[in-house]
Amino acid sequence: MTTAPEKTQLSVVAETPPPRRLRILVVAVDPTVTGALRKVFDQDKTIALQIAPDTETATRMLTDRRVDLVALDPAVAPGGFALLKHVKDRYRWTATLIATYNQDPEFLRQAIKCRIDGLMFRRPEEAAEFVEQVGLLARAANATRLRQQKRVLAIGAHPDDVEIGCGGALSKHHADYDVLHILTLSRGAAGGDVNIRAVEAHNAAALLNSRLEMKNLRDMYITDGAETISMIETAIRELHPTHVYTHSAEDTHQDHRAVHGATLVAARSVPNLYCYQSPSSTTEFRPHRFVDITHFIDKKIELIGAYKSQVDRMESIQPDVILSTARYWGRFAGYVLAEPLHIVRQRDGETALDPPED
Repeated sequence: MTTAPEKTQLSVVAETPPPRRLRILVVAVDPTVTGALRKVFDQDKTIALQIAPDTETATRMLTDRRVDLVALDPAVAPGGFALLKHVKDRYRWTATLIATYNQDPEFLRQAIKCRIDGLMFRRPEEAAEFVEQVGLLARAANATRLRQQKRVLAIGAHPDDVEIGCGGALSKHHADYDVLHILTLSRGAAGGDVNIRAVEAHNAAALLNSRLEMKNLRDMYITDGAETISMIETAIRELHPTHVYTHSAEDTHQDHRAVHGATLVAARSVPNLYCYQSPSSTTEFRPHRFVDITHFIDKKIELIGAYKSQVDRMESIQPDVILSTARYWGRFAGYVLAEPLHIVRQRDGETALDPPED
């Protein structure tokens, strides 16, 4: 195996990027309130304010971009309690705040049922205390996210490799609101039209809300040398992953073995490193970990189904084969369905240092 040559150290001091502004979403039905909020929050450069005129708009806005805190008054915003419950059910690290004049006991009982993080008996336009509470709750939610959220890099030699090998595990990460990044090192020219395969890869990544990065190494000629290592190292520097998934060494496909070797070098500082099984894996593949994907098998089949050009030509990735394979591995761990992983390194309690802000 050839490793990348050492790079000459340059005496360049990079500027530290400013921290990401806290993202706050306020449902403000009254235009007067909206104006007052904008005037106050425009003066605070640590907060990026978004305002929704109603709860339906707020729900749509949440699907487009994660926020650190949602604030509203359910007494004046129809559907307010339903929105607060939706936030807690769907967005694990988003805090919620009610700012209201309503002190009716039944209203307060409803608020408690929504698992809110903060309650103020003032309206949002009373700015000073509201801004203070928003900042405290949003910073706490953001700090918790940075401590708990996993950052996952899944590496494949070709489009569809990671979905076949660890699509269930990735679906589980997605359900836990972890950050996902798929790195595909070739465009899969040996397996079909590269343009079709690129579209399929982007469609599959969208199902996981994952960033997709496609490189252009030559299919069937990928090596474990400096170029491949450098590509993986670059992705690791950008993401600071807590978990990396890659090919195993026990594989009859030379590209898969090469990516495995390059990943071992590039991901040497990543706390959790796993190898997944491919259709071309040999009987020497020996998993140490079995991920319960009983509730994610449909998602995995959907991910693989995004690669129609490959499903149409390969018996090994038909839905019944994917299901039976998961059932086979499930028996070793007491699960109904499982995905097997070879552990290279596992320190689950650790997270990457200084994760980048998104």
